[in-house]
This record gives sequence, structure tokens and C-alpha cells, in this order.
Amino acid sequence: MRDAIGQVFALQIILAFVLLINGYMAYSVNYTRAFRVKNQIVNIIEQYEGPYNDEAIEKINSYIDKMAYEVPGRLTQDFLNDYPNASEKSCQNGWCYVGHEVKTTGGDGELNGKYYTVVTFVNIDIPVINNLVGLGQFLRVAGETRTIYE
Repeated sequence: MRDAIGQVFALQIILAFVLLINGYMAYSVNYTRAFRVKNQIVNIIEQYEGPYNDEAIEKINSYIDKMAYEVPGRLTQDFLNDYPNASEKSCQNGWCYVGHEVKTTGGDGELNGKYYTVVTFVNIDIPVINNLVGLGQFLRVAGETRTIYE
């Protein structure tokens, strides 16, 4: 009887290890996808000097569709709730941005510019853990554009 209990315990340890490795691999793959999407969005916003151009939005959306990047709506809504005082913020198609005003003085006088914080999300949806712990901040991948002067 003692050997049967020992084997069940060893099997539980092996099973826990396999689940841990599989969870890490799933997170790694989804983090890489979110990171690539964020970098491409930053590049497109810098290229078109803002996320307002219809051509830029179309290019971003086609890239997101090509990467098969999908995010639950509650993650984007949590992000919008974290920036209640931001004058310029938006979430669409699984990515969000917040605009920040910048004023600098230099040899040419005062320059007005703007940079954008772009946030994508890692899509790991484990209902029990996400509801109890709230992994919203942990699942965000953020980056900033360079300052775009007017």
C-alpha cells in the first residue's frame, strides 16, 4: 500500500511540472506576439506621425489580423479605467494608446510635440486566476513612440 501512495505522489509532481512548463511556453508565445504587435504599431504611428490617419489605422488593423492577435475586451476596458484624466486615449482592436503633450524650449523657441504610449496585451485567459488575482498589469506590454513635433 505504501508503494501505491508513493507512486501517486510522484505522478502528481510530474503532472504539476508538465503543467508549469506548458503554462510558461504559452505565456512566452503570447508575450512575443504582443511585443511584436506593439513594436509594429509604434513604427506605424511614428511613420504616419500619429494614430489619426485612416491609412495608419488600416495598416495597423491589417497587421493585427495577419498576426492573429486577439484580446478580451475586459483588458482594454481596465486600461481605459487606469487613465481617467488623460485627454487623449483610445483602445481599438486589442491595442490602446495614450497621447502625452510635450513642450520644449530650444534654439528655435518653444516647440510643441506629442508622444504616444502604446499598450498591447498578452492573451492568457485563465478564468479562475484572472478573476481572483487580477493579472491586468502583468499582462500589459507597453512602449512609447519618439516625440512627434508639430
